[in-house]
Amino acid sequence: MGTEWTITLRVRYGEVDRMGIAYYANYLDWFTEGRTELLRRAGVAYREVEELGLLLPVLSTACRYHRPCGYDEEIELTTAARISPTRLRCDYRLQRAQDLLAEGYTEHAFVRASDMHPVNAARLFPEIFAKFRHLPAYRPTK
Repeated sequence: MGTEWTITLRVRYGEVDRMGIAYYANYLDWFTEGRTELLRRAGVAYREVEELGLLLPVLSTACRYHRPCGYDEEIELTTAARISPTRLRCDYRLQRAQDLLAEGYTEHAFVRASDMHPVNAARLFPEIFAKFRHLPAYRPTK
């Protein structure tokens, strides 16, 4: 998965459904937490990126669920990122001990905040893109 970062989460009461199982949409929220923390640890805070006029909207996402998790369980989310001048891809793996709970990804475009136009971040925002230099290259497919 390339450069990785793992965070520990605890399933909160409000994140489970009537059956006591973590509601499926919360996995995407957990992915956001993992991505945000990975970028922060890389020295690139989302806030800093947005203040410079660069946004990272989601182009596509997927999550494959393997096993359920429930209230008050401690889970680990590993996030890995790869980058191109126009896109960022993050891959996620959610585990409880050795059990794989879910895996997925999000793919993001670099866009200019003023008009939501896709941009080459390496060219237009070199100071931000340079902070991503340690991430493995991503070659998006169309």
